[in-house]
Amino acid sequence: MLPPDETISWIGDIDAAATPQSIAYLADLDDPALRAVVQLPPNMEDRARAMTYGEAARGRFLSRRAVLRQLLAVRLDCPVESDAVGTDDFGAPRLAAPPTPVPYSLSISARGAFAAFAIAQRPVGIDIEVLGKPEPVPQDALHGDEASWLMALNEAERHEAFLEIWTVKEAYFKALRTGLTREPNAVEIRRGPDATVYVIDRGKQVAAQATLHKFRRRISTTIIAACVML
Repeated sequence: MLPPDETISWIGDIDAAATPQSIAYLADLDDPALRAVVQLPPNMEDRARAMTYGEAARGRFLSRRAVLRQLLAVRLDCPVESDAVGTDDFGAPRLAAPPTPVPYSLSISARGAFAAFAIAQRPVGIDIEVLGKPEPVPQDALHGDEASWLMALNEAERHEAFLEIWTVKEAYFKALRTGLTREPNAVEIRRGPDATVYVIDRGKQVAAQATLHKFRRRISTTIIAACVML
């Protein structure tokens, strides 16, 4: 059993996956530095899963699975071919045939060429959003206190703040393995003065370790990323 105060370590490259901490990793699948990784031959499980995607999305899926298998190979110190990643009842990734008896929780999020991965020995969820032009905020996704706070912001600030809230909520639901079967307005995300992230579910603070980061990628792309470990 891991200590309850274990934290999530955001790593900058795949080789850092060997850290004993729970890890989160953001990848640009079009980055030339990852070319050798994304071109790893798919194993049987990945090929079968890829066929459930449309032709346009199939290549991105296989690239994501290749990166995940490489991360697992480094983390578990095993051949990249030995990782068998399946899916649970909600379509979330799971380690179907681990080369170790220690259970691991996996989570993936993708937006176009960007993908984020989380690996932990506790339930974990990860989500990313690409910050773009302001759009109307879906009020039914917000807790009442969140909605009141966002209304005091200008349009651009409100859009960015909503994406921050939403990435944490989605990461939390992924960690719960419920997906969006839960009502998102029953969960409130709060930020402490020291940038600590709190998850409040039905009025009670959740014993979770949550992180929220912004990454600059390419010339003018901002990725908002959240990871929640229960």
